[in-house]
Amino acid sequence: MHEMFEVRWHGRGGQGVVTASRILAIAAFNEGFAGVQSIPWIGAERRGAQIEAYNRISRTPILLHSQVYSPDAVVVVDPSMITRNNNVVIRGLKKSGFLIINTAGTKVIPSIRVPEECLVYVVDATSICLELGLQAAGLYVLAMPMLGAFAKATGLISLKGLRKAVESSFESVLVEKNMKAIEKAYYSTLKVHITPEQYIPPVPPSRPERIPEFRHWTDLPPVPVSTPSKGSIGKTGDWRTHMPVIDKEKCTKCLFCWMYCPEAAVNVNEEGFPEIDYDYCKGCGVCFNECPRKAIRMVVDEKK
Repeated sequence: MHEMFEVRWHGRGGQGVVTASRILAIAAFNEGFAGVQSIPWIGAERRGAQIEAYNRISRTPILLHSQVYSPDAVVVVDPSMITRNNNVVIRGLKKSGFLIINTAGTKVIPSIRVPEECLVYVVDATSICLELGLQAAGLYVLAMPMLGAFAKATGLISLKGLRKAVESSFESVLVEKNMKAIEKAYYSTLKVHITPEQYIPPVPPSRPERIPEFRHWTDLPPVPVSTPSKGSIGKTGDWRTHMPVIDKEKCTKCLFCWMYCPEAAVNVNEEGFPEIDYDYCKGCGVCFNECPRKAIRMVVDEKK
């Protein structure tokens, strides 16, 4: 195992992806891993919408908190995602990583493409859920059996660790049904043969690799609510009634304005000073309120 093992889940809202990710983190902790994370990415927040979830598992505490961009393992709860866009699902998957797919047959296997030396495993999680009636609010919880498939493929966690995690997550009446699904998947997961033609160069992650070492908080990427982009009725700066103006005589280049801007409309020039992108700044005044040196003032936008 690498120093830190990273997992990315692909599924749909209502399939139990977030719950399975959380249970995996608890199980890993039960196995003695000191650093575990479970991070959901829900997106549209509605049932049926594509969602992702992430896990990090390490023998030492984890200081990194972000989405997983270069996973060691990808778990595909809904097989339609990989058949429709293979590269989106395997993006960033490491060479010699694991691809674990919920599929009833082997028809989809010839269309799968993975980086060199990757191992591909399949399990019919859908049939397991149908057989056991494992559903919640009318939808089958396909992600639960995938925990058993993950344990079988990677050998990272045991059924004993998963049972302990399930027992701490559900009422007693649901524990046995979920564990039966996990155990059935564990014993029915199969490794499939991949032909040389199915191996491709690694697909780059959706975002640049993380900065390996943080020396200052400004090394961290900003996490805006939205990013500058032209809307259906023009640039978002057109909405503004007041505009922030930076006084460089007072500015100490602390970049609090850059960090707090919810729209990522503050850039940093070559001299290290913040600059407002007036094309997209909505004039919310967050930078004005957060500036510790009072180097920003809000003035009426005379273009209005």
